[in-house]
Amino acid sequence: MVDTVSVSHRQSVRERVRSWRYTVPGRRDLRIDMLRGIALVMMVVAHTEVMSLFNILTWERFGLTTGAEGFVILSGFMLGMLNRQRLQKEVLLTLSWNLWRRAFKIYQVNIVIILIILLLSYLPWINTFEVSHFVDRYSGTAWSLFPTTPQIKETWFNIILFLQIGPHQTQILGLYICLLLISPVYLWLLHAGRVAWLVVLSLAIYISYQLWPVRLTNAEFEFAFPIMAWQLIYVLGMSCGWYKDELMSLARTLPGRLVISLMVLFALGMMFIAQNHTNPFMPPGLLMHVIPPADFNWFYHMLAAKNGLGPFRVLNDFCLIVTVYLVLTLCWHPLERALGWFLIPLGQHSLYTFIIHVFVVLAVSQIVHFDLWQQAWLRNTLIHAVALGVLWWMAKKEIGGRFIPN
Repeated sequence: MVDTVSVSHRQSVRERVRSWRYTVPGRRDLRIDMLRGIALVMMVVAHTEVMSLFNILTWERFGLTTGAEGFVILSGFMLGMLNRQRLQKEVLLTLSWNLWRRAFKIYQVNIVIILIILLLSYLPWINTFEVSHFVDRYSGTAWSLFPTTPQIKETWFNIILFLQIGPHQTQILGLYICLLLISPVYLWLLHAGRVAWLVVLSLAIYISYQLWPVRLTNAEFEFAFPIMAWQLIYVLGMSCGWYKDELMSLARTLPGRLVISLMVLFALGMMFIAQNHTNPFMPPGLLMHVIPPADFNWFYHMLAAKNGLGPFRVLNDFCLIVTVYLVLTLCWHPLERALGWFLIPLGQHSLYTFIIHVFVVLAVSQIVHFDLWQQAWLRNTLIHAVALGVLWWMAKKEIGGRFIPN
Protein backbone atom coordinates (compact mmCIF):
# COMPACT_ATOMS: atom_id res chain seq x y z
CA MET A 1 0.00 0.00 0.00
CA VAL A 2 2.82 2.40 0.92
CA ASP A 3 4.65 1.56 -2.31
CA THR A 4 1.50 2.24 -4.32
CA VAL A 5 1.03 5.65 -2.69
CA SER A 6 4.71 6.47 -3.21
CA VAL A 7 4.56 5.56 -6.91
CA SER A 8 1.34 7.54 -7.32
CA HIS A 9 2.94 10.57 -5.63
CA ARG A 10 6.02 10.40 -7.89
CA GLN A 11 3.82 10.18 -10.99
CA SER A 12 1.82 13.17 -9.78
CA VAL A 13 5.01 15.19 -9.28
CA ARG A 14 6.26 14.21 -12.77
CA GLU A 15 2.97 15.23 -14.35
CA ARG A 16 3.01 18.55 -12.52
CA VAL A 17 6.58 19.28 -13.60
CA ARG A 18 5.77 18.19 -17.15
CA SER A 19 2.81 20.57 -17.17
CA TRP A 20 5.22 23.45 -16.54
CA ARG A 21 6.88 23.02 -19.95
CA TYR A 22 6.47 25.56 -22.72
CA THR A 23 3.36 24.66 -24.71
CA VAL A 24 2.17 27.93 -26.20
CA PRO A 25 0.37 27.64 -29.55
CA GLY A 26 1.31 29.93 -32.41
CA ARG A 27 4.49 30.70 -34.30
CA ARG A 28 5.69 33.49 -32.02
CA ASP A 29 8.17 32.27 -29.42
CA LEU A 30 7.26 34.05 -26.20
CA ARG A 31 10.47 32.79 -24.59
CA ILE A 32 12.42 35.10 -26.91
CA ASP A 33 10.15 37.99 -25.93
CA MET A 34 10.81 37.30 -22.26
CA LEU A 35 14.56 37.15 -22.88
CA ARG A 36 14.41 40.51 -24.61
CA GLY A 37 12.36 41.86 -21.73
CA ILE A 38 15.05 40.74 -19.29
CA ALA A 39 17.74 42.44 -21.40
CA LEU A 40 15.74 45.66 -21.42
CA VAL A 41 15.26 45.65 -17.65
CA MET A 42 19.02 45.22 -17.23
CA MET A 43 19.75 48.19 -19.51
CA VAL A 44 17.15 50.51 -17.96
CA VAL A 45 18.43 49.76 -14.45
CA ALA A 46 22.03 50.34 -15.56
CA HIS A 47 21.18 53.68 -17.18
CA THR A 48 19.12 54.97 -14.24
CA GLU A 49 22.21 55.32 -12.08
CA VAL A 50 20.99 54.86 -8.53
CA MET A 51 21.77 51.84 -6.36
CA SER A 52 18.73 49.66 -5.63
CA LEU A 53 17.66 46.06 -5.18
CA PHE A 54 17.32 45.84 -8.96
CA ASN A 55 21.08 46.37 -9.31
CA ILE A 56 21.73 43.43 -7.01
CA LEU A 57 19.79 41.18 -9.37
CA THR A 58 20.88 42.60 -12.75
CA TRP A 59 24.37 44.06 -12.41
CA GLU A 60 26.58 41.22 -13.74
CA ARG A 61 25.21 38.90 -11.08
CA PHE A 62 24.32 35.93 -13.26
CA GLY A 63 27.52 36.13 -15.26
CA LEU A 64 29.84 38.64 -16.87
CA THR A 65 27.25 39.86 -19.32
CA THR A 66 25.02 42.91 -19.77
CA GLY A 67 21.64 43.68 -21.29
CA ALA A 68 23.27 45.36 -24.29
CA GLU A 69 24.84 42.09 -25.44
CA GLY A 70 21.54 40.27 -25.06
CA PHE A 71 19.80 43.01 -27.05
CA VAL A 72 22.26 42.67 -29.97
CA ILE A 73 22.28 38.85 -29.97
CA LEU A 74 18.50 38.55 -29.87
CA SER A 75 18.09 41.23 -32.55
CA GLY A 76 20.35 39.22 -34.85
CA PHE A 77 18.55 36.02 -33.89
CA MET A 78 15.12 37.41 -34.80
CA LEU A 79 16.35 38.85 -38.09
CA GLY A 80 17.90 35.51 -39.07
CA MET A 81 14.84 33.49 -38.11
CA LEU A 82 12.24 35.77 -39.71
CA ASN A 83 14.12 36.51 -42.91
CA ARG A 84 14.72 32.85 -43.64
CA GLN A 85 10.94 32.46 -43.74
CA ARG A 86 10.50 35.63 -45.81
CA LEU A 87 13.09 34.56 -48.38
CA GLN A 88 10.81 31.67 -49.29
CA LYS A 89 8.29 34.22 -50.62
CA GLU A 90 10.35 37.32 -51.43
CA VAL A 91 13.65 38.02 -53.16
CA LEU A 92 16.76 39.15 -51.27
CA LEU A 93 16.67 42.61 -52.90
CA THR A 94 13.22 43.28 -51.42
CA LEU A 95 14.32 42.19 -47.94
CA SER A 96 17.51 44.24 -48.27
CA TRP A 97 15.50 47.33 -49.14
CA ASN A 98 13.29 46.78 -46.09
CA LEU A 99 16.35 46.42 -43.84
CA TRP A 100 17.90 49.62 -45.24
CA ARG A 101 14.61 51.48 -44.78
CA ARG A 102 14.52 50.25 -41.19
CA ALA A 103 18.11 51.37 -40.62
CA PHE A 104 17.29 54.82 -42.05
CA LYS A 105 14.21 55.11 -39.85
CA ILE A 106 16.24 54.30 -36.72
CA TYR A 107 18.90 56.75 -37.94
CA GLN A 108 16.21 59.43 -38.18
CA VAL A 109 15.04 58.62 -34.66
CA ASN A 110 18.64 58.88 -33.42
CA ILE A 111 19.00 62.30 -35.03
CA VAL A 112 15.71 63.44 -33.50
CA ILE A 113 16.84 62.30 -30.03
CA ILE A 114 20.08 64.30 -30.39
CA LEU A 115 18.19 67.41 -31.53
CA ILE A 116 15.63 67.11 -28.71
CA ILE A 117 18.40 66.87 -26.09
CA LEU A 118 20.15 69.87 -27.67
CA LEU A 119 16.97 71.94 -27.58
CA LEU A 120 16.16 70.89 -24.01
CA SER A 121 19.65 71.91 -22.91
CA TYR A 122 18.75 75.53 -23.71
CA LEU A 123 15.82 75.47 -21.28
CA PRO A 124 17.03 76.74 -17.88
CA TRP A 125 14.51 74.68 -15.88
CA ILE A 126 15.59 71.32 -17.39
CA ASN A 127 18.87 69.71 -16.32
CA THR A 128 20.16 67.58 -19.19
CA PHE A 129 23.48 66.72 -17.52
CA GLU A 130 22.80 62.97 -17.14
CA VAL A 131 21.93 62.52 -20.83
CA SER A 132 24.55 64.90 -22.19
CA HIS A 133 27.50 63.60 -20.14
CA PHE A 134 29.10 60.29 -19.30
CA VAL A 135 30.14 60.07 -15.66
CA ASP A 136 32.63 57.68 -14.07
CA ARG A 137 30.72 57.16 -10.84
CA TYR A 138 33.80 55.82 -9.05
CA SER A 139 36.02 58.86 -9.59
CA GLY A 140 33.28 61.38 -10.32
CA THR A 141 34.95 62.38 -13.60
CA ALA A 142 32.48 63.56 -16.25
CA TRP A 143 32.93 63.74 -20.02
CA SER A 144 30.66 65.93 -22.10
CA LEU A 145 29.01 64.08 -25.00
CA PHE A 146 27.89 67.35 -26.58
CA PRO A 147 30.03 70.36 -27.59
CA THR A 148 30.76 72.70 -24.70
CA THR A 149 31.84 75.66 -26.88
CA PRO A 150 30.02 77.48 -29.69
CA GLN A 151 30.17 75.68 -33.02
CA ILE A 152 29.74 76.91 -36.58
CA LYS A 153 26.77 75.61 -38.55
CA GLU A 154 28.88 73.26 -40.69
CA THR A 155 30.39 71.65 -37.59
CA TRP A 156 26.97 71.13 -36.03
CA PHE A 157 25.77 69.57 -39.26
CA ASN A 158 28.68 67.12 -39.42
CA ILE A 159 28.78 66.01 -35.80
CA ILE A 160 25.02 65.37 -35.77
CA LEU A 161 24.92 63.73 -39.21
CA PHE A 162 27.76 61.35 -38.34
CA LEU A 163 26.43 60.62 -34.82
CA GLN A 164 29.50 62.08 -33.14
CA ILE A 165 27.38 63.40 -30.28
CA GLY A 166 24.37 62.08 -28.40
CA PRO A 167 23.25 60.53 -25.10
CA HIS A 168 25.32 57.54 -24.03
CA GLN A 169 22.07 55.77 -23.09
CA THR A 170 21.17 55.38 -26.79
CA GLN A 171 24.60 54.91 -28.34
CA ILE A 172 23.86 51.29 -29.18
CA LEU A 173 21.35 52.51 -31.79
CA GLY A 174 24.31 53.66 -33.91
CA LEU A 175 25.74 50.15 -33.78
CA TYR A 176 22.36 48.68 -34.67
CA ILE A 177 22.07 50.99 -37.71
CA CYS A 178 25.45 49.86 -39.04
CA LEU A 179 24.61 46.18 -38.47
CA LEU A 180 21.29 46.56 -40.29
CA LEU A 181 23.03 48.17 -43.25
CA ILE A 182 25.39 45.21 -43.66
CA SER A 183 22.76 42.57 -42.82
CA PRO A 184 21.82 41.89 -46.49
CA VAL A 185 25.35 40.55 -47.03
CA TYR A 186 24.92 38.25 -44.04
CA LEU A 187 21.55 37.06 -45.36
CA TRP A 188 23.01 36.44 -48.82
CA LEU A 189 25.74 34.22 -47.36
CA LEU A 190 23.24 32.36 -45.16
CA HIS A 191 20.82 31.91 -48.05
CA ALA A 192 23.67 30.57 -50.19
CA GLY A 193 24.51 27.99 -47.51
CA ARG A 194 27.84 29.64 -46.74
CA VAL A 195 27.35 30.03 -43.00
CA ALA A 196 30.87 28.71 -42.36
CA TRP A 197 32.34 31.49 -44.52
CA LEU A 198 30.26 34.06 -42.68
CA VAL A 199 31.24 32.87 -39.21
CA VAL A 200 34.94 32.51 -40.08
CA LEU A 201 35.04 35.99 -41.63
CA SER A 202 33.23 37.49 -38.64
CA LEU A 203 35.57 35.69 -36.23
CA ALA A 204 38.62 36.92 -38.15
CA ILE A 205 37.38 40.52 -37.87
CA TYR A 206 36.74 40.02 -34.16
CA ILE A 207 40.21 38.54 -33.54
CA SER A 208 41.87 41.35 -35.49
CA TYR A 209 40.11 43.86 -33.23
CA GLN A 210 41.28 42.03 -30.09
CA LEU A 211 44.86 42.23 -31.36
CA TRP A 212 44.76 45.67 -32.95
CA PRO A 213 41.78 47.69 -31.66
CA VAL A 214 40.59 49.99 -34.44
CA ARG A 215 37.44 52.07 -34.73
CA LEU A 216 35.98 51.98 -38.22
CA THR A 217 34.08 55.25 -37.84
CA ASN A 218 34.29 58.50 -35.91
CA ALA A 219 30.83 57.95 -34.47
CA GLU A 220 30.48 58.28 -30.71
CA PHE A 221 28.98 54.82 -30.23
CA GLU A 222 32.23 53.11 -31.25
CA PHE A 223 33.86 54.01 -27.94
CA ALA A 224 31.41 51.72 -26.13
CA PHE A 225 30.34 49.42 -28.99
CA PRO A 226 33.18 49.01 -31.51
CA ILE A 227 31.73 47.51 -34.69
CA MET A 228 34.60 45.07 -35.26
CA ALA A 229 34.00 43.43 -31.88
CA TRP A 230 30.22 43.59 -31.59
CA GLN A 231 29.48 42.36 -35.10
CA LEU A 232 30.55 38.87 -33.98
CA ILE A 233 27.71 38.32 -31.51
CA TYR A 234 25.23 39.78 -34.01
CA VAL A 235 26.43 37.42 -36.75
CA LEU A 236 26.38 34.42 -34.41
CA GLY A 237 22.89 35.40 -33.24
CA MET A 238 21.67 35.76 -36.83
CA SER A 239 23.18 32.39 -37.79
CA CYS A 240 21.48 30.70 -34.82
CA GLY A 241 18.18 32.31 -35.76
CA TRP A 242 18.55 31.17 -39.38
CA TYR A 243 19.18 27.57 -38.30
CA LYS A 244 16.83 27.64 -35.32
CA ASP A 245 14.83 24.56 -36.40
CA GLU A 246 17.96 22.54 -37.11
CA LEU A 247 19.53 23.55 -33.80
CA MET A 248 16.35 22.65 -31.90
CA SER A 249 16.36 19.20 -33.54
CA LEU A 250 20.06 18.76 -32.80
CA ALA A 251 19.44 19.69 -29.15
CA ARG A 252 17.25 16.60 -28.80
CA THR A 253 20.06 14.24 -29.81
CA LEU A 254 22.70 12.84 -27.45
CA PRO A 255 25.55 15.05 -28.81
CA GLY A 256 23.23 18.06 -28.67
CA ARG A 257 22.32 17.36 -25.05
CA LEU A 258 26.00 17.02 -24.23
CA VAL A 259 26.77 20.42 -25.80
CA ILE A 260 23.88 22.06 -23.95
CA SER A 261 25.05 20.49 -20.69
CA LEU A 262 28.53 21.92 -21.24
CA MET A 263 27.06 25.35 -22.00
CA VAL A 264 24.99 25.26 -18.82
CA LEU A 265 28.04 24.24 -16.79
CA PHE A 266 30.05 27.07 -18.35
CA ALA A 267 27.27 29.54 -17.52
CA LEU A 268 27.23 28.30 -13.92
CA GLY A 269 31.02 28.59 -13.74
CA MET A 270 30.90 32.17 -14.99
CA MET A 271 28.12 32.88 -12.51
CA PHE A 272 30.45 31.73 -9.73
CA ILE A 273 33.23 33.97 -11.07
CA ALA A 274 30.80 36.91 -11.23
CA GLN A 275 30.06 36.55 -7.51
CA ASN A 276 33.71 37.51 -6.90
CA HIS A 277 33.26 40.84 -8.69
CA THR A 278 35.27 43.82 -7.48
CA ASN A 279 32.41 46.24 -8.19
CA PRO A 280 32.97 48.94 -5.52
CA PHE A 281 29.29 49.90 -5.40
CA MET A 282 28.04 46.41 -4.51
CA PRO A 283 27.72 45.72 -0.76
CA PRO A 284 30.66 43.45 0.22
CA GLY A 285 28.36 41.07 2.05
CA LEU A 286 26.62 40.19 -1.23
CA LEU A 287 29.88 39.16 -2.90
CA MET A 288 32.09 36.12 -2.54
CA HIS A 289 35.78 36.64 -1.90
CA VAL A 290 37.18 33.32 -3.10
CA ILE A 291 39.04 34.71 -6.13
CA PRO A 292 41.65 37.35 -5.19
CA PRO A 293 40.68 40.83 -6.49
CA ALA A 294 43.86 41.14 -8.59
CA ASP A 295 43.16 37.81 -10.31
CA PHE A 296 39.53 38.70 -10.96
CA ASN A 297 40.45 42.10 -12.38
CA TRP A 298 43.03 40.52 -14.71
CA PHE A 299 40.47 37.98 -15.92
CA TYR A 300 37.79 40.64 -16.30
CA HIS A 301 39.85 43.15 -18.27
CA MET A 302 41.94 40.70 -20.32
CA LEU A 303 39.49 37.89 -21.12
CA ALA A 304 36.00 39.27 -20.40
CA ALA A 305 36.29 42.95 -21.30
CA LYS A 306 32.98 44.76 -21.50
CA ASN A 307 33.36 47.25 -24.36
CA GLY A 308 35.75 45.14 -26.41
CA LEU A 309 33.78 41.92 -25.76
CA GLY A 310 36.50 39.61 -24.49
CA PRO A 311 36.23 35.96 -25.60
CA PHE A 312 34.97 34.66 -22.25
CA ARG A 313 32.27 37.32 -22.25
CA VAL A 314 31.11 36.21 -25.71
CA LEU A 315 30.96 32.59 -24.54
CA ASN A 316 29.18 33.69 -21.37
CA ASP A 317 26.60 35.63 -23.40
CA PHE A 318 25.54 32.64 -25.48
CA CYS A 319 25.79 30.06 -22.71
CA LEU A 320 23.69 32.20 -20.36
CA ILE A 321 21.03 32.82 -23.03
CA VAL A 322 20.83 29.08 -23.74
CA THR A 323 20.61 28.33 -20.01
CA VAL A 324 17.83 30.87 -19.38
CA TYR A 325 16.00 29.69 -22.52
CA LEU A 326 16.20 26.12 -21.19
CA VAL A 327 14.84 27.21 -17.80
CA LEU A 328 11.99 29.05 -19.53
CA THR A 329 11.25 25.94 -21.58
CA LEU A 330 11.10 23.63 -18.57
CA CYS A 331 9.38 26.02 -16.13
CA TRP A 332 7.41 28.22 -18.49
CA HIS A 333 3.97 28.31 -16.91
CA PRO A 334 4.97 29.31 -13.34
CA LEU A 335 7.52 31.84 -14.64
CA GLU A 336 5.09 33.24 -17.18
CA ARG A 337 2.44 33.72 -14.50
CA ALA A 338 4.95 35.42 -12.19
CA LEU A 339 6.87 37.62 -14.66
CA GLY A 340 5.42 37.22 -18.15
CA TRP A 341 2.76 39.92 -17.75
CA PHE A 342 5.60 42.44 -17.29
CA LEU A 343 8.54 41.12 -19.33
CA ILE A 344 6.70 39.93 -22.46
CA PRO A 345 5.16 43.32 -23.39
CA LEU A 346 8.58 44.93 -22.95
CA GLY A 347 10.20 42.25 -25.09
CA GLN A 348 7.58 42.58 -27.81
CA HIS A 349 8.21 46.35 -27.92
CA SER A 350 11.95 46.19 -27.27
CA LEU A 351 13.19 48.82 -29.73
CA TYR A 352 10.30 51.15 -28.90
CA THR A 353 10.99 50.80 -25.18
CA PHE A 354 14.71 51.33 -25.64
CA ILE A 355 14.17 54.57 -27.58
CA ILE A 356 11.71 55.90 -25.00
CA HIS A 357 13.83 55.01 -21.98
CA VAL A 358 16.31 57.86 -22.51
CA PHE A 359 13.53 60.37 -21.78
CA VAL A 360 12.43 58.38 -18.74
CA VAL A 361 16.03 58.53 -17.49
CA LEU A 362 16.05 62.30 -18.16
CA ALA A 363 12.80 62.71 -16.22
CA VAL A 364 14.13 60.73 -13.25
CA SER A 365 17.32 62.80 -13.19
CA GLN A 366 15.21 65.95 -12.67
CA ILE A 367 14.08 64.78 -9.24
CA VAL A 368 16.90 62.48 -8.09
CA HIS A 369 20.65 63.03 -8.08
CA PHE A 370 22.35 60.06 -9.73
CA ASP A 371 24.83 58.58 -7.28
CA LEU A 372 25.80 54.93 -6.98
CA TRP A 373 27.54 55.45 -3.63
CA GLN A 374 24.35 56.42 -1.82
CA GLN A 375 22.56 53.21 -0.81
CA ALA A 376 19.04 54.49 -0.16
CA TRP A 377 17.62 51.08 -0.92
CA LEU A 378 13.90 51.73 -0.46
CA ARG A 379 13.82 55.04 -2.34
CA ASN A 380 16.06 53.87 -5.18
CA THR A 381 14.19 50.58 -5.61
CA LEU A 382 10.97 52.56 -5.86
CA ILE A 383 12.57 54.84 -8.48
CA HIS A 384 13.62 51.89 -10.63
CA ALA A 385 10.22 50.25 -10.21
CA VAL A 386 8.39 53.41 -11.27
CA ALA A 387 10.69 53.96 -14.27
CA LEU A 388 10.18 50.38 -15.43
CA GLY A 389 6.46 50.64 -14.76
CA VAL A 390 6.14 53.76 -16.91
CA LEU A 391 7.98 52.05 -19.78
CA TRP A 392 5.78 48.96 -19.43
CA TRP A 393 2.61 51.07 -19.49
CA MET A 394 3.78 53.01 -22.54
CA ALA A 395 4.69 49.77 -24.33
CA LYS A 396 1.29 48.25 -23.53
CA LYS A 397 -0.53 51.37 -24.78
CA GLU A 398 1.95 51.91 -27.65
CA ILE A 399 2.12 55.63 -26.91
CA GLY A 400 3.56 57.34 -29.99
CA GLY A 401 3.76 53.99 -31.78
CA ARG A 402 3.00 55.62 -35.14
CA PHE A 403 6.27 57.55 -35.03
CA ILE A 404 8.59 55.34 -32.97
CA PRO A 405 9.90 52.16 -34.68
CA ASN A 406 9.59 48.76 -33.05
